[in-house]
Amino acid sequence: MGKEVPAELAWPPDGLDAPYPLTPQQVDFYKRNGFIRLKNVLSPETLAHYAKAIQAEVDKADHTPLEDEEAYASAFIQVINLWLLNQTCREFVFGKRLARLAAQLLEVDGVRVYHDQALFKSPGGGHTPWHCDQFYWPLSSDKTVTAWVPLVAVPPERGPLEFAAGSHKQDLGRSVGIGRESDKHVGAAVEQGGFEVVRGGFELGEVSFHSGWTFHRADENVSKEWRNVMTIIFMDKDMVMTEPCNENQRVDWERYLGGVSPGQVCAGIRNPLIWERGGVGI
Repeated sequence: MGKEVPAELAWPPDGLDAPYPLTPQQVDFYKRNGFIRLKNVLSPETLAHYAKAIQAEVDKADHTPLEDEEAYASAFIQVINLWLLNQTCREFVFGKRLARLAAQLLEVDGVRVYHDQALFKSPGGGHTPWHCDQFYWPLSSDKTVTAWVPLVAVPPERGPLEFAAGSHKQDLGRSVGIGRESDKHVGAAVEQGGFEVVRGGFELGEVSFHSGWTFHRADENVSKEWRNVMTIIFMDKDMVMTEPCNENQRVDWERYLGGVSPGQVCAGIRNPLIWERGGVGI
């Protein structure tokens, strides 16, 4: 399996909406490996502007951990669905550039928001255990992708995201929630399966996209600076909700899929259509 990230592109047009020049080779890389890192997706000026609004909502939020698992809760502060809290955050989440990239990587005609999430890891913040995201989602297909958008440069000492390349194609622990158990179980499966763990710092403006079934982790933040990241989870615009198969999925149903029932397209009031081929955000 080739792991060479496609060559860096020229600096694309700035802003949240202008198309990014994604190549067929990059789409193929994503399909093979379950993730891709793209440079120069957003300018430092754009990130600085929206980081202020995101930071303000994080500062105001209740920082009580959303998860019971201590190993996960100690990793970072998380604030959910900022697009519902602040108009400037809404502009960021509704940006067409990221949504169009998500649709191109998933090879679908349009994408909706499943939810967004700010993940701020403090200096000394613990590691993020091995896990895959879609364990938590009552969704019918693998047409999901998370855009991981650092609001600051993330050198290795700040704990950047790491990916087990190709792990989205195998069950290395899809029935295990994030925490100590997943870290041990998935970590062993990654090692035994010979999966390459792709790691390295993120430049400012660099964004990664990973599949809902891709196993990933992050080291602790050993620097003296915060690791501030905004994430947006996109799904196929025609995604159908399934019957929840665990308690976490039942919680997600209530939190992110308001007004949607199993068997219905996830087109509730909390799942707006962000980009559609030939339509929204063309």
